[in-house]
Amino acid sequence: MYKSIEITNFRCFEKLSISNLERMNLIVGKNNIGKTALLEAFFLHCGSVNPELALRINAFRGIESVKIELAPWTETPWDSLFYNFDTAKTIEMTGENSVSGQRRLKIKILKKPEELKKLSYSLNTKPAKAEEEPLSYSTRLGTTETAKVIEFSYEQKDFSAKSYMIIDQKGPRIEPFPPAPPFPAFFQASKIKIPHTEEAERLGKLEVQGRLDILIEALKIIEPRLKRIFVRVQGGEPVLHGDIGTGRAIPLPLMGEGMVKLTNIILHIGNAPGGVFLIDEIENGLHHSVLEKAWSVIAEAAREFNVQIFATTHSLECIAAAHEAFSKSKNYDFKLIRLERVDEAIRAVIYDQNTLGTAISSELEVR
Repeated sequence: MYKSIEITNFRCFEKLSISNLERMNLIVGKNNIGKTALLEAFFLHCGSVNPELALRINAFRGIESVKIELAPWTETPWDSLFYNFDTAKTIEMTGENSVSGQRRLKIKILKKPEELKKLSYSLNTKPAKAEEEPLSYSTRLGTTETAKVIEFSYEQKDFSAKSYMIIDQKGPRIEPFPPAPPFPAFFQASKIKIPHTEEAERLGKLEVQGRLDILIEALKIIEPRLKRIFVRVQGGEPVLHGDIGTGRAIPLPLMGEGMVKLTNIILHIGNAPGGVFLIDEIENGLHHSVLEKAWSVIAEAAREFNVQIFATTHSLECIAAAHEAFSKSKNYDFKLIRLERVDEAIRAVIYDQNTLGTAISSELEVR
């Protein structure tokens, strides 16, 4: 689990430092303060040295297609990742976690012709490994003056690596193939619908482990009649169905947005043992009357699978429900992180159990 993170020159953060993180971390703050950006920073850091994630986080925000012009004066697809769009600087993220200790990720865009020529030479003189072949079309850059290249470099105590995403006349490619991350991580965006095939795959993995009971018990807080969840092919796609004892299987989407939302949360947790789950706007689709129970089952699942969760919300009801749920549990492994702007800088204010309880009872603004 992450204990702390320090972020420099990423999105809206010139510099942000957060420590004393817990298993469950709820991020709040005004619009455009950086809540989603903080989740994205964790996602990139979890992925270690995979530059493909730099494009994926923009897709999470709905920017799924990018026009790329191969000219030295045009923008790169990654300019928006950098603070104030200043691509001359380097993004740095340093995190401390219980799996790999302190890890530092540096992200920079290579623009100078001499940098690109040096990269082209180093890639062509380095022996290729078998596992690098699937994404390694050709290591030679097309025209160094027009190639778009982002570099991910990763360091920890006993290991370091670099990987590049290159876009030139040959198309996009990753060189060399990045190593596997140290632990699994999922990002559930607020505006992106999860494909039925992904839901079915995650349900299947949980079923193979014999852990479907965790999902079913969680969903009973919304639909007490639920007996089982299973996959049935409908219209050529695998769709999750529920059995509530009416004699007819019901597609999960027809059982309401809350059922779909809670199902996806528990499935992500169950498929990320020992890892991290990042979820934007966690309260969406969940009625305020079930929020406290929802927090309880989410916390139980996170502890069962040893998963650390980072989530965002705009809802005061969601915050109060989380505080109540964790206060009633044996372990208050929960932190509220409020992002706020001071002059031009964004800082994190941490609420533990006592300070959050006092703020809620005094009706202080914590969102």
